[in-house]
Amino acid sequence: MSAAADTDPEVLVVGAGPVGLCTAIELARRGVRVRIVDRRVEPRPGTRACTVWQRTLEVFDLMGLPVGAYLDSGVDYTHRTHHFAGLPPLVRPADQPGTRYPRPLLIGQSQTEEMLTRHLAGLGVQVERGLTAVALEQGPARVTVRLTGADGTRHTVRAGWVVGAQGPHSTVRDAIGGSWEKRSCPGTQLLQIDARWTGSLPGDPAHCHLFLSEAGSLGTAPLPDGRHRFYAGVADPDPTRTGDPDVAEVLDAVRRVSGASDLRFHDGRFNWRVRLYNAVAGRYRAGRCLLAGDSAHTVMPVTAQGMNTGVQDAFNLGWKLAAVVRGRASARLLDSYEAERRPIALALAERNERTYWGGVGPVPPFELLRSRLTGAGEAGTGHTGLPLAYPDSPLSAGTAPAAGGPGPGARVPDVEAEGGADRLFRLLGRGDWTVLAFPEDPSDPAAAEVAAKEAAAGAGRAGVPVHVVTGGRGPDGTLTDRSGALRASLGAEAGALFLVRPDGYVSFRGAVRDGSALDRHVTAVLS
Repeated sequence: MSAAADTDPEVLVVGAGPVGLCTAIELARRGVRVRIVDRRVEPRPGTRACTVWQRTLEVFDLMGLPVGAYLDSGVDYTHRTHHFAGLPPLVRPADQPGTRYPRPLLIGQSQTEEMLTRHLAGLGVQVERGLTAVALEQGPARVTVRLTGADGTRHTVRAGWVVGAQGPHSTVRDAIGGSWEKRSCPGTQLLQIDARWTGSLPGDPAHCHLFLSEAGSLGTAPLPDGRHRFYAGVADPDPTRTGDPDVAEVLDAVRRVSGASDLRFHDGRFNWRVRLYNAVAGRYRAGRCLLAGDSAHTVMPVTAQGMNTGVQDAFNLGWKLAAVVRGRASARLLDSYEAERRPIALALAERNERTYWGGVGPVPPFELLRSRLTGAGEAGTGHTGLPLAYPDSPLSAGTAPAAGGPGPGARVPDVEAEGGADRLFRLLGRGDWTVLAFPEDPSDPAAAEVAAKEAAAGAGRAGVPVHVVTGGRGPDGTLTDRSGALRASLGAEAGALFLVRPDGYVSFRGAVRDGSALDRHVTAVLS
């Protein structure tokens, strides 16, 4: 039980998977009294969501998690090799520029949850296990939640707010009356196993592979324990069949798609059958109840986006809910959560439906698909999470840069800095709004004074720290950028004002003398 188990929390998080844990961490590190419960008596075993994309690693860094040790526990995702039937393999590096974490990580979900659980415990919050949310009722100031223990005991919690992160079967979603329409992929299924293997499967075994043939699709990925994840999307001859597949059934599917008839599996585990569907909740919030992760959107696990998208839900929601609970913003701030995150889920579901091939229906044009990948360049980086932006958010305002640098709603890159932080993420990772003021001339003290004055009024009233970025050392609050890397990365060579959100996205961008516009925006989003 947590230290707050005998009290009514300010926020109750229902579900202790990666999404619930990240939500609880974001709340707890901002001083919110939080409880987190999960129906399972023990954490769920298995590798499950094993791909952690670049932006998720950045998010973990911004949350203050021990990313270095986490990376050491996994396997680098270095390359992806595409095998289209009848065509030469296409090898593409997974590295992406502009981030401290250029490669994705392959690691079991249970290890991710262990890391998050340890960090949450360090913040004074323990996961309360064996407690199932069976009903809830909203009042004007509280949500009453009824829990049933694994031993049959009954508990009542009165929380200021409730976040449902239970997964696809969500008591919280049902209670708020949110729609949940599934769009299934009839006639196909996903068969999965973690296993060691021998045989003539083509390509470097250290790479991730994607095979497309008339029989369906197959993905493979190396895992930290020496096994490989195999997941095959193939025709489903018997939709009434229940239960997980045996090794022979998965092996047969993998052989048919890959053409490796001599392939053998050894020491297999976590055999899994999934009948695929996408679903997005009609709303993410009703009153004092909110949804995150698979409770808000369940997408086919064929693009390794479900957990990553859920973590970004939690990162988006956590600081907003904390600001409301702590009285630093009105509940209107929470309206931006659904406005920003639901379109992301809808687009992901649409892309999955459009691109998934499971051996049913017209065979995709493999040569055309391969040619598109050959010339994809930066356009093929959406899965990394790095290009994600919120330009149409109610929290985004100001002017887009004429050339280079992030505009309103865009992600801020991590850049080396001096004075107050060794890099920008260390400054942003403190978890508050931040103003960055770039003088027109970084070496002129008078220009720095003008930038500080323009930034100070609205930010000061709202308690937002201001950091003037100069070319040399200055007073407290100054960031030193002798190399000009920070100025160049943000496209601020002519001077600029930035209001950066607690999750590392630009809320406002303007010229260095746009202090009055910044003042109005700060007042609008934080009042």
